[in-house]
Amino acid sequence: MPTVNIKKYDLERLVNMPLDDEYIEEKFPMMGVEVENIYEEEGEKIIQFSVNPNRPDYLSAEGLARGFRGFIGIDLGLSKYEIEETDIKLYVEDVKTRPYIAMALVKGVIVDEYVLESIINLQEKLHWVLGRDRKKVAIGIHDFDKVKPPFYYKEVDDVKFIPLGENKEMSAKEILEKHEKGIKYRHLIKDKFPLIVDKNNNVLSLPPIINGELTRVTTETRNLLIDVTGTDKFLVEKALNIIVTALGERKYAKIHSVEVIYPNYKEKYPNLKEDTIDVSYNNINKILGTNLLPGTILNYLRRAKMDGTFLGEKIRVYIPAYRVDIFGEIDIAEEVAISYGYDKFKGEYPNVLTIGELDNFEKKLDKIRDLMVGFGFYEVINLMLSNDNILYNKMKIEDKEYIEVLKPASMEHRILRKSLLPLLMETLRINQHKEYPIKIFEIGDCIEIDLSKENKAKEIKKICAVILDNEANFNDIKAYTEGLLRELKVKYKIESYNHPSFIKGRCGKILDENNNFIGYFGEIHPEVITNFELEFPVVAFELNLNNILI
Repeated sequence: MPTVNIKKYDLERLVNMPLDDEYIEEKFPMMGVEVENIYEEEGEKIIQFSVNPNRPDYLSAEGLARGFRGFIGIDLGLSKYEIEETDIKLYVEDVKTRPYIAMALVKGVIVDEYVLESIINLQEKLHWVLGRDRKKVAIGIHDFDKVKPPFYYKEVDDVKFIPLGENKEMSAKEILEKHEKGIKYRHLIKDKFPLIVDKNNNVLSLPPIINGELTRVTTETRNLLIDVTGTDKFLVEKALNIIVTALGERKYAKIHSVEVIYPNYKEKYPNLKEDTIDVSYNNINKILGTNLLPGTILNYLRRAKMDGTFLGEKIRVYIPAYRVDIFGEIDIAEEVAISYGYDKFKGEYPNVLTIGELDNFEKKLDKIRDLMVGFGFYEVINLMLSNDNILYNKMKIEDKEYIEVLKPASMEHRILRKSLLPLLMETLRINQHKEYPIKIFEIGDCIEIDLSKENKAKEIKKICAVILDNEANFNDIKAYTEGLLRELKVKYKIESYNHPSFIKGRCGKILDENNNFIGYFGEIHPEVITNFELEFPVVAFELNLNNILI
């Protein structure tokens, strides 16, 4: 989970009350924010919080303070942020790479060292949590007084400006080749460069790479212009809402609108109108196993910085514009549970007359485990989530139709695997210092896209085994594969198979008696072996157990 370091003094002035360390360690975890550490640095007390990725509004001192004030009952209900209308306009041309942009102005912010640090940290955390490392969302924060509206968002072949942190002009192409941020994020730029400029053609930002030095924010800044660009309109708008409402928690800060004019339509930002969801208070009680009165449920929602009105047997819940994690009744029930207090829930044994035992399918899986151990393999268990580099790039696989997590806790764990083999290769890489041969297997779930299903995905149980050894060869893995199929009494046949991760001519596919695909085995391609930093041959098999056991 992402961590955020907050200076205690800043948190206290935002909460408007003193907070001793024990109180912080007791209360914040109860609202779903873990306190990882409290320490001193240069005479200043720092609190390190671990924030669940589904609460990006908690990634700043302002957001944490706002949530905490509600949780302890000193500031209930929706926080109200007035938006002052302006005639500031942003004109958008046909930008293909990152087609969406939102912009707002926050005036009167007293940017001291605490505010400056909080803004920068929130910007970077949102790049990761919402933006998927700037792929979907990139944020620019500028000193408004250094530029002149109207603003323009367009694509250009190249441009020269002084990038943030530099003292000389660089072309956009030079930035991609030489600047640290350009090298890191140049894969997000395609043919042309997205650019935000002002009335006088001064460069504010080259999204998603870097801002211009001209609009650097300092402790002298009082008026902040925020731009958010990206490929996902919903996330772009929510990221802007999170930032402007966080700044709106600061004393004297006033939020001002900007009109964004596209070729065929226009939007006014920020849009802080709350969302609504109608929920049944009977269902809330049923989900939580409680017997709370409707008024009590509403009071708990107000502690979660929401509001509501009664509609017969339902409550219409008003959700703040900075929340990105509320989609249905279960989410509302969770908010009630947090405000009610998880420590008040008591465990109960289910009132059933049946006796639990293993499912028949699980019994068959246990038999396979026993067989594999008997063959001399060790079982490993990997996460279902990984990334495209391990699952596809290193495996020489170009077919990248996969299911990606919307709000991953880590960019390294964001794609659901379709095969067990890549993660077993990664396991070999990590453990290659062990004694040879290394023989490991895994039985686990894989997820594939299936548009015929209600959730557009299907779950498949697979087994995969790999051997790393200087003498590992095709005949070895063929023997283990056939041995397992024989013990499971599977009728099968073997045909030649071209798989990009295996050596051509050294890979076979397995079909059952009805010509249904069961799996494959063979010798891993030398390029794949090198990609995983291994030095000896690897052989592997992978079987679809749903097709064998069901």
